[in-house]
Amino acid sequence: MGQLEVTWNIEGESLFLGLKGKLNTLEAMNLDERLGQLPDEVKNIYFDFDGLIYIASAGLRILYWAGEYTAERDGRVSVKNVCPEVLEVLDMTGFGEYLDIKS
Repeated sequence: MGQLEVTWNIEGESLFLGLKGKLNTLEAMNLDERLGQLPDEVKNIYFDFDGLIYIASAGLRILYWAGEYTAERDGRVSVKNVCPEVLEVLDMTGFGEYLDIKS
């Protein structure tokens, strides 16, 4: 599982984003480009990390951006199904306190 599999579903004001595989630098750049094209009505972002086994610092920047984006719109960002390895990275970098994480 070298590449990142992305499921993308917009429902009203919410983006549901499923990530499986590895969120490395190249994949984060691709995802960042796609997120830059979000419709204006989206104010909530819900990440599902079921199957995400690795997150690079560029992936953390995506999460930071999502937090800023949703805060500007009075929305929310949430992350669920986080594996222990990715959760450890999120905790070590302070994202465990910054994001609504459900493991």
